Amino acid sequence: MTSVPSDANEPEVDRTSDTTRGRGRDQRTRLRARARLVAAAAVGAGLVAGAGWAATAGDDDGATARPADALELDAEGRSGSQQVLGETREPGVPSVQRMRHDDVDFTVTVAPSRPGPNLVRIDATGAGHRRHLTGADARPVLVGTTESTELVRAVPRPGASGLWAVVDLPEKYGTVLVTHGPRHRVPFGVDTGFEAQSDDEVAAWTGDDGAECVTAATAAMLAGGDVPDACPAQALAPGDAVALRRTVAVLGERGVAEVALRSDASPRGRAASAVVRRAADRAGLEVVDPDAVPGRRNALLVVSGWTDAARSLAAVIARPLPEQPIRDDGTWLAPWLLSPAVVDSTAGAVVPLDFDIRDPAAQEYSQTLARYLPGQTPTGSGYAAWRAARGGTPSPPRLFAASRAAFMPTMPGHGAHGSEVAWFPGGTVTPVGSL
Repeated sequence: MTSVPSDANEPEVDRTSDTTRGRGRDQRTRLRARARLVAAAAVGAGLVAGAGWAATAGDDDGATARPADALELDAEGRSGSQQVLGETREPGVPSVQRMRHDDVDFTVTVAPSRPGPNLVRIDATGAGHRRHLTGADARPVLVGTTESTELVRAVPRPGASGLWAVVDLPEKYGTVLVTHGPRHRVPFGVDTGFEAQSDDEVAAWTGDDGAECVTAATAAMLAGGDVPDACPAQALAPGDAVALRRTVAVLGERGVAEVALRSDASPRGRAASAVVRRAADRAGLEVVDPDAVPGRRNALLVVSGWTDAARSLAAVIARPLPEQPIRDDGTWLAPWLLSPAVVDSTAGAVVPLDFDIRDPAAQEYSQTLARYLPGQTPTGSGYAAWRAARGGTPSPPRLFAASRAAFMPTMPGHGAHGSEVAWFPGGTVTPVGSL
């Protein structure tokens, strides 16, 4: 279900330290339920959520007693916020909730909603957003579990939109407290259950690839499907492997002599690197380190995750122009790197994709995302999860030029599409060739 924002009280907060499974259901049923909720949520959400909190707090099942301030915040969070995805708070299912506070709509995502470290995403929209969070008097956004614990500063993650922080949640239930200065606190209640996370699960949700993992999970839930069994970076998708092999073959056909390969240590990164090296060997291309001085006819191919890709690309363009490597054949990105925050890190790149952002299904995804999760940008990984949950099928892969400056060459008939699509406002993702 979705939500309508509600006003929240503003008790004083004076902490300034810096520092899975979903429920599938018929999509039409979900959307009808959402529509009904919009009319009723402002009246009934506080009563229903308050009753749910009372039942939870009254049945500890052996859980450790919680401090008075934690119980107070929990009650406030459960009565003041509304669920955006999912009808109830459920352990192991990422929680997405929204609350309006001081003319700001805070949308807070907590994943995986289990005991231990959880990744928290914060998106803020509304009339007060610029005044409180981005204006001259803006204060840092801090995240914690209670006022008596140290709060962590929420910061951007390279390659992703929104602000992010990692917080430890207790067993059974907890509260994620978001603040942006004294007298401004926004609490969100979360049910975590008792199932502990493994070290691999903690790394998947909270590590460098956590933002992509959360994005894919919430996109699948938004489509009415289950949360994916694994995060995208935990394996190389068969379609992505095909796209990479064909991309390397195209580079060889174009006369490229060497490929500077940028990868990472994730399972997907290692598998993608192996695919590229085998394809390069067949095409007679030399694979070189991305930090090596480029030779003649050199192309950069990036197959790492969002964080590494955005960080490494941004580091290059931050150098003085005479110190930047000159790559005669440009920058090429793996399919999962179609993210505005990654593309923003370079002057432009070529991406192999099995969809066009102008396809009706891709447009439905971006429009639904804008409606229910405002402030979040569409991404290739999010759309792949959305499409899988909806039972959609990929198209044959093609090459697309992606840039936030709409100057890249286009194919006939596509010249007017540069800035019309919500995926890349002011930019372009334009088909430039076949694979």
